[in-house]
Amino acid sequence: MVITNICGNLSDPAFRGKRVDALWLDDVEAQKRILRKNTEGGRDIALRLEAGAQLRDGDVLAEDAGTVVAVRLLPVPALLVRTAAAAEIARLCYEIGNRHAPLYAPDGTFSCFAVRYDASLEQLIRQLGLAYEKKDMVLSRVDQLKLLSPHHHHHQNGDA
Repeated sequence: MVITNICGNLSDPAFRGKRVDALWLDDVEAQKRILRKNTEGGRDIALRLEAGAQLRDGDVLAEDAGTVVAVRLLPVPALLVRTAAAAEIARLCYEIGNRHAPLYAPDGTFSCFAVRYDASLEQLIRQLGLAYEKKDMVLSRVDQLKLLSPHHHHHQNGDA
């Protein structure tokens, strides 16, 4: 089955009560516009989404005979930092950004931040003196923080 657009989301009333055939994706797969994978029920799905399309947990890709094919995001090991202190938030964002690692604000309050688990990032967060926990969680591109400046960040003279 070739999918070219997103039909809606499981949270939409039109899809309530329908059987779900899950297309399980990790956070990296969910960022791809072109992907081929089988659903939990064995359906062969080929994604060919438009540029700019972003898959979210619960997105409905197809519907037939009372069954919907929906994206389900797999939880991944992550580091979760909770802080409301502006200086700590600024330092965390700077240091994670300097390592070019995606940083997420999963609860939308900007007092809770997550990054996919990496031992070096765990060491960094510990060195910053921030309280954190390691847990499996869904990291969605929708929650990923983006650079707001139109300027690009460049390393010069071999600086890393």
